[in-house]
Amino acid sequence: MIAAYEYNFITGASELLALVENKYRLYILHKPVEYEVRFDSGILHVRTEAGFEFDGRSGPAIIDWFAPNLGSIYEKVAWHMHDALGYAQSLSFANTNYALKYFLRDIVGYSKFKSELIRKAVSLSKDWYGVPMPNDRWFVNVDKVDTRWYEI
Repeated sequence: MIAAYEYNFITGASELLALVENKYRLYILHKPVEYEVRFDSGILHVRTEAGFEFDGRSGPAIIDWFAPNLGSIYEKVAWHMHDALGYAQSLSFANTNYALKYFLRDIVGYSKFKSELIRKAVSLSKDWYGVPMPNDRWFVNVDKVDTRWYEI
């Protein structure tokens, strides 16, 4: 995977568009969100059900000037995609982070430097990656996410 080309909503674009930053940095989707992202080596299909929760761009508010917690619709899709991939594990930890990098660079329009820096930051810890356990904050998502990778 070296590039992202496009994404297309199947449903739920208005659900992500309507999200507004809040002091808790927690966003609950009230309707399903589903889209596909075409990369150079495959197509990623992402679907989350109503009740899916995510935190936008993870990390403290002090770096919102660099990468917003929610941002544009493109950034919202990037953060949503990254969290969904982490829980569903249809891509490896490394490729999940590369998918974020290429989406940020090629779709959102971040610079090569900025998208690579974000990839490196999210690669520092695997604590967020994997199927949420019953005592995990994100366990609520365990049955609300489906991602699939189709090689082309």
